Amino acid sequence: MEITVHRGTQEIGGSCVQISTQGHSILLDAGTPLGQTESHIELSDIEFDAVLVSHPHQDHYALIENLDPAVPVYIGEIASKMIAASRTFTSQNPLKNNFNHFKAWEPFEIPPFRITPYLMDHSSADSFGFLIEAEGKKVFYSGDFRAHGSKEKSFEAFLARPPKDIDVLLMEGTMMGRESEKVKRERNVEEEMLEVLNNESGPAFLICSGQHVDRLCAAFRACRRAGRIFVIDIYTAWILQVLSEHFDTTPHFSLKDIRVLGRGRSARSHYLSIKDDANFRNFLRDIYARGNGITEEQIAEDPSRYFIKSSRVDYLLEALNPTRCSIIYSQWRGYLEEEFNKQSKKLTNLRDDPRVDFHQIHTSGHAFRRDLKRYADAISPKTLVPIHTERKDEYVTAFEPNRVSVLADGETFKI
Repeated sequence: MEITVHRGTQEIGGSCVQISTQGHSILLDAGTPLGQTESHIELSDIEFDAVLVSHPHQDHYALIENLDPAVPVYIGEIASKMIAASRTFTSQNPLKNNFNHFKAWEPFEIPPFRITPYLMDHSSADSFGFLIEAEGKKVFYSGDFRAHGSKEKSFEAFLARPPKDIDVLLMEGTMMGRESEKVKRERNVEEEMLEVLNNESGPAFLICSGQHVDRLCAAFRACRRAGRIFVIDIYTAWILQVLSEHFDTTPHFSLKDIRVLGRGRSARSHYLSIKDDANFRNFLRDIYARGNGITEEQIAEDPSRYFIKSSRVDYLLEALNPTRCSIIYSQWRGYLEEEFNKQSKKLTNLRDDPRVDFHQIHTSGHAFRRDLKRYADAISPKTLVPIHTERKDEYVTAFEPNRVSVLADGETFKI
């Protein structure tokens, strides 16, 4: 069996790993980089039979857009719905991939490989690690994971019953080198949000991923405890509706203390992206039903009653024109660097607005060093290969050095 990390041995994001044996190959993820990078991958230059997508973040799946539709793509059902939603609300054409859905802990085969998906705690629904078996060899691919999220019990359960006799563990290390960052759990995030909401006499806004269900749940609980109404944009309302079909604990906009901001400049792009799509007819009807929606004018009557999650806080500040307000920023702090992408300037403008008390309240979707160590110790592989990290050389000192094999992008490791 051969393992080739086409990208991921020296950067976070853009992961793509090939496993080959007996003339067959599969790819573990096929993502685009997060920021500026000199690495480049053309899937057309790689021969493989199928792709496994660990979770619906673009740095793990975005390259599948260019795949031949005949190539099977294996992905969780919820994950494929999240990708479809993201593309719809950004006015991109639906993917034409040949999607095949798997379920946690239920093995399936892509001959000669036998794959078992393991559900992981990450900042995305439907995140998996994979056990790949062939020719009597076993490889475990961690995907992205953490130990401090709302599903931390699942992490402990994984450590209690890890996959055994692993030849190679491909383990992410996003947080290697970031030991100074405080380890927060989602309940800590909730408490910090609550403190801001209780101390703010005006409106409060939330900037976070519309697909980060753990963060949305924490925000909703904090909002409810503060006696406010949680206002969400159309996209977030759709994500919560999709997830509520699978999880009873997901808050839905039909609840009395949630409203959908479905009109006004901030709602325009989301509405236009779905207004003519028959799949959203009932959803739009429910949004605009009496009691489920809210307008900017209604918010302006008493802004202090609301905690507003919107992708266009800049438009809302212009419409509401508050004297003072709070913005809770709950994403990776790297997005606040102006040179990161075209959205970063909008974020820094909000941060620097004199009317705004800007609060960074966040916790990572990735495991810290101590939990990476526990993870590796539990699996106890013969060889540990760093991936999805900028600090691969630190694995040698952080873990058992005689078990660590540090690779370069494009280098092949043989078992």
